[in-house]
Order: sequence, then C-alpha cells, then structure tokens
Amino acid sequence: MYIDYTSWETFEYSLSTLQLDLNNPRINYQGKNLNQTQIMQYLIHNEKVYELAKKISEEGYFIGEEPIICIENDKKVVLEGNRRTAALKLLQDPKKFLPTSRANVLLKNIVTNNFPVDKKLKCHIAPNRLLANPIIYSRHRGDALKRWQTGNQYAFVANMFYNDGLIINDICELLYETSGNIKNYLKAYNLFFEAQQLHLKDTGEFIDISKFDITNLERFYKFEDAQTFLGIDFNPEDASLIITIEKEEFEKRLLYVFNEMMQAKAFSREFNNEDDKVIYINKLKKNPIFDFNSKENTENIESRSVVERKHLDEEKAKITSRKKSRKKNELNNFIVPRDYYLVFEHEKLDLLFDELKFLPIERYYSFAILIRTYLEQVLFHYIDKRNLSEKLNEKSNQKRKDDGLAKIKTLISFLKGKYHINDEIDTADFMRILRFEGDKEYASSLKTMLDYIKNHELKEIISDATKLKSITDYIDNVKNGLDLAVHDINYTIDLNVNRRAWNTLHPLFAALQKSISETS
Repeated sequence: MYIDYTSWETFEYSLSTLQLDLNNPRINYQGKNLNQTQIMQYLIHNEKVYELAKKISEEGYFIGEEPIICIENDKKVVLEGNRRTAALKLLQDPKKFLPTSRANVLLKNIVTNNFPVDKKLKCHIAPNRLLANPIIYSRHRGDALKRWQTGNQYAFVANMFYNDGLIINDICELLYETSGNIKNYLKAYNLFFEAQQLHLKDTGEFIDISKFDITNLERFYKFEDAQTFLGIDFNPEDASLIITIEKEEFEKRLLYVFNEMMQAKAFSREFNNEDDKVIYINKLKKNPIFDFNSKENTENIESRSVVERKHLDEEKAKITSRKKSRKKNELNNFIVPRDYYLVFEHEKLDLLFDELKFLPIERYYSFAILIRTYLEQVLFHYIDKRNLSEKLNEKSNQKRKDDGLAKIKTLISFLKGKYHINDEIDTADFMRILRFEGDKEYASSLKTMLDYIKNHELKEIISDATKLKSITDYIDNVKNGLDLAVHDINYTIDLNVNRRAWNTLHPLFAALQKSISETS
C-alpha cells in the first residue's frame, strides 16, 4: 500500500507535552491503565532506557531519529520512538526515576557536555495511528532499532486485528506481509492469550508476552499430535482458536503445558526433534491428571470475539491534524510553568504536584486549597525524613513555656500594682496551676511545622539571601491567606493571591526537596 510520507507535517514539541503510548507493543499492558510515570518506570526497568539516556548524554541525540506521533483526544501520543522520548524525559529529571548513583551519572554528563535538556523535540505527525503502523512494524523487525521480541510482533498484529478491527487482507496490505504469516501470528497469539489468562487466574501472576518464548508454543501446537492432545483447531478464515474438547479439560491441558514452557530452556531440550516430540506427547498421555475419555466438543467453541470490522480506506481517511494556532492566553493558562518539576520520590506528594501543575489559571479556589494541602504535606514529609519530630516538639514546648511565663509576669505586675503587693510572687505556682510547665506531644499542624522550619531550618537549607528574605518576609501572609481560603467562606481568592503564593512557596519547596535528596 502506497503512503505519501512526505506530506506528513513536522513540528517541535516540548517533552512535557509528549505522551508515551500505552499501546506500545513493548509494554503489552493488556488492559492495565498505566499512567505516564508508570510507563516511564516500565521502560526504564525493561527496555534499557537508562542506558540509552546515558548514551545520548555522552554522544548527543542523533539527527534522523525523530519520533512519530499522532494527535489523539488532543494529546500528542508517541507512536514510534517511545524509548528515545523516554530517555530524553529521563534526562530532564533523573532523580525522579533513578537511584541517586545512576541519576548522578546522567547529571554529570548533562553538566559536562552542556546537554540541552529543555530543547524541544522535532516530531513527524502521522495523520492517524493506522498509517504509522507500516513504519513501526518495519523498523522493529530489522536491525536499525532495538528489535521487538517475537511476542511483541505478534501482539502488534493481533492488536490491529482484534482492537483496530481490520481484516487480514487489509493488515497484509499495510504491513507488506502474506496472509499466511499474519494468520500464523494470530494463531500463536490466540493460544498464548488463552494460556496467559488461565495462568493469571490460577496464580495471580501476569505473564508478559515479551518475556515468554512464544516460539516454543508455536512449535508445540504445530506438531499434529500436540494439537490433538490440546484439543484445538484454528479457523482457516481468521485464525481464531477453536476448542474441540470439553473446555475444562482443554484448560487443564493447556495450563499444564504452558507452565512447563515457563522453563524455556528445559522445554526446548525436551521438545526438540521429531523423536523428542513423540516421547514428550506420549509422556503427557500417561499423566493421570488428564481425562482422555473427555467428550469431543461438537460445537467447536471459538475462544475470542472481535470488534466490529472496519474498512481500511475509511480508517485511512480519518485524520487528526495539529492545531496550528493557539491564543496567547492559552499558552499561559497555568500558574506553575510547564517545564517546572518537583519530585520528592513520594507517590502522593508527586501526584499532588502534578495535579497542582495542571490546574488552569482560572481555578482560583482549587489552586489555593491544593497548594495549602501540598505545603502542609511537604512540611510533614520533610520533618519525617529528617527525623525532626522530637526537636519540633521540644521547640514548641519551650515556646509554649516562654509564652506562658511572659503572660504570668504580666499578670503578676498587674496584681502587684492593683493590690499594692510588695512581696515576691513565685511564678512556678502560676505555671503549675495554669498547666504551662508540662510538655505536650504536639500535633503537626501547618502553623507548628511552618514556624519551626522558618525559625530553625531555612538558614541551613537556603543559601541565597534574596530567596531567604523573600520567603521569611511573605510566608506568614501567604499561609494566612491560604488558611482563609480554606476556613473563611467570605474570603475572596483571585489570580494575584495564587501567583503570590506560588512565587513565595516554590523556592521553599525546591529547597526542602534538595535537602531531603542530599541527606537520603
């Protein structure tokens, strides 16, 4: 099928606007609703994204490796180039995703080579996801890019058939494949899918197709005696799996063989040449757990249904283009800058910040309430990580005693003057009666924590005198305003209040985050 790729538009996007693709065959999410952070973590742990980021920070980002994206639901989704895009995102904030030692390697490279972490990324914009599939499929079957595992390749084809709704001939046209190959991929995938679901139900363990040697499964079911043992056949039209024996017995047999295949090397040795295959099947036939008196299933149950079929030409015509003009006020529609990051490596705090960051500028009250919540929980996290609770209680109790003593002295002075008392009055009795002398276990209120941080920590963690003065001068007013936003129904919040709060607090957040990371 001819596609005029030269007509595809290119555009430079900031990395923060690019969404990693949940449907990426590498991830094989199988219905799991992963967020962007989880996709990043998956790619780092499973697809050597750290190593790629290290290479890029040492050697540079090669030209000619631009990602392919498409616009879906107003989101810029990376169809091709998820590893490279993830690597560049990782270089923007290594400490968010990596242990300190690895993060420091990347940070050192960034500084040494003056790597432009905020540089926009040039992307090719596919008219739709379908028209990008031929490029993606072709690239990852060759050696130019990191090859897919065989299972990833089969899952990619199965996604086009079962989820995109294309018929086999249309898939052949798109991917320049024969119908025989496509049907073989679907057969293997369908049998794997059944085994995967059985294993998940039996053990609670999800088997990733990229971690399973699906070629063992292919070799097994293509052996005629093995296919008979499983009680399966395939629809010659669409390669769907047909179960020819009682389903319960089929599931027992498939799960047993699948579990043996999990030991890939051992299975390969046992099911090698033709003689080995016969011996292996005969051994299965002697296993008493199987019921070979099971009745044949005359209804030939097909294991999977497909979505409504779609027409290739109609799907090709569905094009979502880049919005070429945006109003200025839309670009500045947020208080927290798009390229500003705060990471405390704490799931709740980091999710709170992400929500705060993407609140539109006109959500005055939502922003005020959320930033107050974020402030309180950041302070609590800092005090907890630095083991400052005991010191905070000690300082709070001492302040309580000092404040109580000052009040008592004022009271004694009043009494002496009014009643002409010349004798000395012991303050200790007043302290005891009014219960000012005992220690209390203070709840970590926002005021208590903020006073402690302001009076005892700021000078230690903020070396910039201008930032320190700005925070200490305005933080109480900001805190009081945010308190009123939460507690006083008549208090009005506007844009200036929120901007003042952010401008005052973000240096504090950054200083606390840095202090925690340096001591952890």
